Amino acid sequence: MPTPLDVTNNSHESAKAAHVNMMTDTIIANLPPEGLRSIVRGLLGVDNKNTAAFESLAIKYLDATNPASTPTFFTPKDNQPTLAFHVYRARYRCLMGCGKAFESLQALCEVARQVKETDAALESLEQSDLEGTAALIDSDLVQAITAVHKQLSTTSGLRPLTNTEQEIIQQLQNTLVECDNTFFQKQQPSPFFRGSSSLETLLSHPKKEPVFIEETLAYRYRPSSTAIETKLGNAVVPRMFMGLWQFSSPAWGAAPATKIFKDFQKHVDAGLVAYDMADHYGDAERTFASHGEFRRHAYLRENEAGRIYCATKWCVFEPIIVTPEVVKDAITERLATLQSSRVELLQFHWQDYNDHQYVEAAKLIEQDARVDNLGVCNFDTKHMDEIIESGVKIVSNQVQFSLIDLRPTFKMADSCRKHDVNFSHTAHYAKCGGLLADRWLGKSAPNLFDPDMTPSSRKYFEMITVWGGWTLFQELLATLSTIGEKYKVSISVVAVRWVLEHEYVGAVIIGARMGVSEHVEENLKAFGFKLDEEDLAGIQNVLDQCRAREVFDAMGDCGAEYRQ
Repeated sequence: MPTPLDVTNNSHESAKAAHVNMMTDTIIANLPPEGLRSIVRGLLGVDNKNTAAFESLAIKYLDATNPASTPTFFTPKDNQPTLAFHVYRARYRCLMGCGKAFESLQALCEVARQVKETDAALESLEQSDLEGTAALIDSDLVQAITAVHKQLSTTSGLRPLTNTEQEIIQQLQNTLVECDNTFFQKQQPSPFFRGSSSLETLLSHPKKEPVFIEETLAYRYRPSSTAIETKLGNAVVPRMFMGLWQFSSPAWGAAPATKIFKDFQKHVDAGLVAYDMADHYGDAERTFASHGEFRRHAYLRENEAGRIYCATKWCVFEPIIVTPEVVKDAITERLATLQSSRVELLQFHWQDYNDHQYVEAAKLIEQDARVDNLGVCNFDTKHMDEIIESGVKIVSNQVQFSLIDLRPTFKMADSCRKHDVNFSHTAHYAKCGGLLADRWLGKSAPNLFDPDMTPSSRKYFEMITVWGGWTLFQELLATLSTIGEKYKVSISVVAVRWVLEHEYVGAVIIGARMGVSEHVEENLKAFGFKLDEEDLAGIQNVLDQCRAREVFDAMGDCGAEYRQ
């Protein structure tokens, strides 16, 4: 068994304890758990300096409550997850969230071992109660491996694994292989297809040019010349991209790989052929193109691969030293994961504006012949303009834009018009994490941590609060519902159509919960009508009452929320 990692050494911290007054202690002792969660989230949002202290205290708590033994996770015969499994799963998810990724992999290794020993391995997994639980565990594996990547990151790339870390990874790989073999012997699909693929990518960490250049050149995106397309750089692309950020966490739900690929195919059949992903969206890139072979194999019918448009990202969250080799390696890693010799759109995010290397990095990306088009992601107007005015051609800036987040209308829109160089503008969260929907009309405000609230809906509920509050939001929903009745579409479709009406918006990005739920037909309805002057005036009447300008002044320009 791998040697346990050392408990975090906090000897460098000062030996002190702050006093919490009686009244504050009374609040903490009596608030319900969902209330405490909402308040903690609020404190972290007010000042991100609180995050380090929060994670440090979480680590201390996890270390102090480490279970003395491993419980049984599944009931005999019917393979139902036990209460102990849910407690154990919550623990390893906390571990991956606060920088103890390898400890979370150790825990997941034990879970996978117990899955291998269930009765489900002796019958059809798809007909077993274990299928849904296995999909959750598979998604957990993907997120834990993403956390490992983050933990290994340095200014010059990923650092080598230590001996202890290699031992943990090797044991997990062995357990997953044994689990696969057990299921394969009974002609069952792998329960952990996504996790195994992610682990293989971590172990190989490719930095070599893909060897399939001739093959992938045949898979270049070819537009279909439909009415729902627009010009983006040197390509004609759909005005609706499917966003794959839900692959980053099972918080949006989880599904077996077979169901995921079926949903991909349904989107392609309907003409939704453009996909937005990133280096940190779990296994989105791998599922899209690599091990899942969605783009390269039988999941697509003959000649369909050339219809698929890929937009991915290189996101620099931590300090790096920008050199031609570092940038080239970053692009090569994206291409290797995508199993492609080039990428149609590479979107660049740079976290720290005080480090001005972002201009040089953008120049180096643009100069790389393997990148068809360069976009940026969550750049504000000032720094986007700086890159453009340095001579770099940017075709898109992916930022938040919706009826609840109007910040692009204050400065970004004018810049889009000013730089008439095929500059386009992609908008995500047009549906506000699912809150701009019929189901919320006439309903009271949700609790942030209700079971059906996702990270996206939590984020946008907080945005609604500063935008104008739940009462004004209900007025907006009622207005959109009236317009929707006129065109026989839902509130969500009207909200998306409103974003598309702006001439500086090249495309909207709609989150896709592949294998969990899909709204293909509904999403396409956004192209079946246009809002008239009466519709726009009705919506504007509500927006005139919101605090859009105050939000812009307080939060800052586009992307500022990621840097506070």
